[in-house]
Amino acid sequence: MRRFATLAAASAASLALVAPAAVLTATTASAAPSSASASTADAPTVAARKAKIKLKKSKAGTHYGLAGNKITAQVRGKGKVTFSVNGTKLGKKKIKKGKASVRLPSDLAPGTYKVKAKFKKSKATIKTVVWDSALNVNTAVFTVSAAGYDFPEMGGQVKFKGKIAKKGWVDIYLDGKNKGGSSSPNYCCMASVSADGTFNFSGYSFLGKVAEQWGVGTHQFRAQYTPTASFSDYIYSQWITVTVTP
Repeated sequence: MRRFATLAAASAASLALVAPAAVLTATTASAAPSSASASTADAPTVAARKAKIKLKKSKAGTHYGLAGNKITAQVRGKGKVTFSVNGTKLGKKKIKKGKASVRLPSDLAPGTYKVKAKFKKSKATIKTVVWDSALNVNTAVFTVSAAGYDFPEMGGQVKFKGKIAKKGWVDIYLDGKNKGGSSSPNYCCMASVSADGTFNFSGYSFLGKVAEQWGVGTHQFRAQYTPTASFSDYIYSQWITVTVTP
C-alpha cells in the first residue's frame, strides 16, 4: 500500500542591489580633520543598515489550473513589500516577522514568469514556472444503479510538465481529499498510466466500488496523477460526478 509524502518544496533566492558606499576624496594629512578616519570607518556600517530584500519560492514551479506558487520576501525593515509578476502589480503585502508573501494567480498560462519585489529602494527578482499539465477523463458524469452489475469503464490521458506522461499512477478520491493516501477513507481506487499517457478504470474498479462503498446518492470525485510513489508532485482532474440510484 502506498503512502504519500508531503509536497516537496524547492526554493531559490535573488539578492537585492545595495548602493555602494560613497567614494571618499583623498586629502593630505595636514588638511584632513581628526574625525575623518572615524567617518570613513562608519561608512560600511551605515550601508549595511540599509534595507535588504531577497525572495524565496515554495516550489520550483506549479501546474496550470492549480494554486499558484507562493513567493516570500525576506526583509530587514518595517512596512509593506510591493510585488509584481511580469510587470503587472500583484499588490502590497505587510511585513510580519521579517517576511511578506504573495500567492501567484492560479490562472497564469503555462510559461516562465519573473516575480519582482520592492521595499523602499531595495529590489529583488525571482523566476518561477507554470507547467502545461492536464489530467482529463473521457467522461465526468455517471449514473449507475446500486443493483446493477454491468458498470461502464472510465479512462483518460495525462500530460505532465508539457509532455505526455509515460508512467505513474492515477488515484481517485471522494471529494478530492487525498490526505492519508491509500489509507484514507476517501480513497477509492488506482490505475497505472501507460507509455502513451492513457489510463483506464474497469467498470467495477471505479463505478462498481462507488456503488458498493458509498451507496445511493450523488458523490463527487477527483482523479489525481502522480509520477512517482512518493506523491511529491501531482495534478488533478475536473470533478467527476457519480449518481447511484437504488
